[in-house]
Amino acid sequence: MLEVENLEVNYGHVKAVKKISFSVNKGEIVTILGSNGAGKTSTLFGILNIVKSKGKVIFEGEDVSNKSTVYMVKKGIVLCPENRRIFSSLTVEENLKMGTYLRGDYSKNSKYVYDLFPVLKERKKQKAGSLSGGEQQMLALGRALMASPKLLMLDEPSLGLAPIIIDEIYSVLKTLKESNIPILLVEQNAIKSLKISDRAYILENGNVAHQGVSKEMLNDERLKKSYLGK
Repeated sequence: MLEVENLEVNYGHVKAVKKISFSVNKGEIVTILGSNGAGKTSTLFGILNIVKSKGKVIFEGEDVSNKSTVYMVKKGIVLCPENRRIFSSLTVEENLKMGTYLRGDYSKNSKYVYDLFPVLKERKKQKAGSLSGGEQQMLALGRALMASPKLLMLDEPSLGLAPIIIDEIYSVLKTLKESNIPILLVEQNAIKSLKISDRAYILENGNVAHQGVSKEMLNDERLKKSYLGK
């Protein structure tokens, strides 16, 4: 589904991502872990050409390395960004409609999103800025799903949320996996993300420090002490 080869992202003289390579297969959840500043978000931005990048990005067999962000979204690579980036002055319903700006069917996909997040249906006429933090994260994820993603990229979906809301978000991710939507998940919540993902890559200073099967990484005591906060 996605092949990334020697991806490099620079901000002036600062090398945020240093020629990393990884893949996401159909039906997989692949997690990218790392501390703040490790290069996780820059990796997502580099794939979508939100920031200038070098290297090769192949999506569904097509080299899309030099394509525009708009082209990538039209192809089905959809990002749910860190800090939600919802339109606070618009209603829930209007935010969801914005998700179909480049692709996706509003009528069909809104029913799907409202089934996943019933609270959004209850608040569809409510201004998005008045929602709780957890509800705003649900809206951000719902808006991404409105675009009928072929590959969903999530940047820190559990950031700043209460444990009960995190559990709900991760339950939805499991449902998406069962629907064979491949997910590239960027997280600092290592244990939670490894429990639902198939494979993982740990970034350190812009490099891939470790990679492997998620279950095996969870059981690696050395990794737990060094990278997973256990």
